[in-house]
Amino acid sequence: MKILKSAVLWFTSIICGILTLTGLCSMPSSAGLLSFIIPAILLNPVIRKLAAKKKFYIKKSTTIAAVIAPLIITIVFACIFPAQTDKENTLTTKTSSAIKSATSSSETSSSSAPAQSSSQTTDTATESSAPASNAKLKVHYLDVGQGDSEFLELPNGQTMLIDAGVQERGAGIVSYIKGLGYNKIDYIICTHPHADHIGGMTEVVNSFAIGKIYMPRTSSSDTPTTKVYKNLLSAIKNKGLKINTAKSGVTVVDTGSLSIKMIAPNGTNYGDLNQYSAVLMLQYGNIKFLFMGDAGNVSENEITANVKADVIKVGHHGSKTSTGASFIKKVSPKYAIIEVGKGNSYGHPTAQCLKRLQSVGAKVYRTDEYGTIIFTSDGNVITVNKNASSIKENAP
Repeated sequence: MKILKSAVLWFTSIICGILTLTGLCSMPSSAGLLSFIIPAILLNPVIRKLAAKKKFYIKKSTTIAAVIAPLIITIVFACIFPAQTDKENTLTTKTSSAIKSATSSSETSSSSAPAQSSSQTTDTATESSAPASNAKLKVHYLDVGQGDSEFLELPNGQTMLIDAGVQERGAGIVSYIKGLGYNKIDYIICTHPHADHIGGMTEVVNSFAIGKIYMPRTSSSDTPTTKVYKNLLSAIKNKGLKINTAKSGVTVVDTGSLSIKMIAPNGTNYGDLNQYSAVLMLQYGNIKFLFMGDAGNVSENEITANVKADVIKVGHHGSKTSTGASFIKKVSPKYAIIEVGKGNSYGHPTAQCLKRLQSVGAKVYRTDEYGTIIFTSDGNVITVNKNASSIKENAP
């Protein structure tokens, strides 16, 4: 009987000790658990034995009170300090999503995963209104060298930036957008965290009022650890913004004759950062624009949505592993834009990709040949302005 009593005391004392440690790690909502230190001490057989030697005997009523009191205190503290859940959970889940090394298009380079939901202090309200009659859509395919960046002046008065090239182009992108008269970007889409897509985005986030930010969620093994990626997450967090998960089925804008929807990624464990790319379909009136990021054949084959479009931003700078024959036939674009650096070491765009675009009769525009290219549409007709100013690299 004595052995059983000792075992019960040891067990209860240890449990109370564990509860005390839990309270210490979960402040302030679980601070009440710290009071379990009292029964942890009073029930400890070693402490009781020492107390008995000093002729200090712990009464049964004292022991019971020592157990009940912490329970009451814990409940009170839980009511006063409710547990925080999603409020601070965005960048900590690390955009669980995003991606692994940040170098360039085929190199490896992507808060609170994707974090995908952080505190909303300066997350400026981005309520979309329907476009006015005959309002114009402008899509700027920015010449950022070997990288991607598209700035959209939407017909409802809002703006969107898809990617921002390498870090050295960030200041130039900011100057270009501000030169158009904008101090706010309503939607930022980081298609995936390769350096040639998100490198300049930190400068953008720091320079504008931002509405919403979207980034894909990746598996933990693909989550980037690069400085470029970490800098971007820090900029987002410091501005009090939250990250929304970019994935198939997400509607970014849907108002009147304008809609922008994500049709990829459709998976969460690719082992290839490019396949996590957010793919967007923009429709304005009767005109459709498709933005592929660096999505390759794997992602293309997973897309179930209707991909028929008038204009396509070709995936992965025109590599041989993107713009598959069957996929481009489904798109059947009139125009194809390839964002690529002149004389790049990757051989982009490849002859295979150009041949597949030619087979569907697409008119190809390349930023290495024309510089920044601007498409304008009223929802029925498209016009193209070539040879616009290119985005310069930052001075060394």
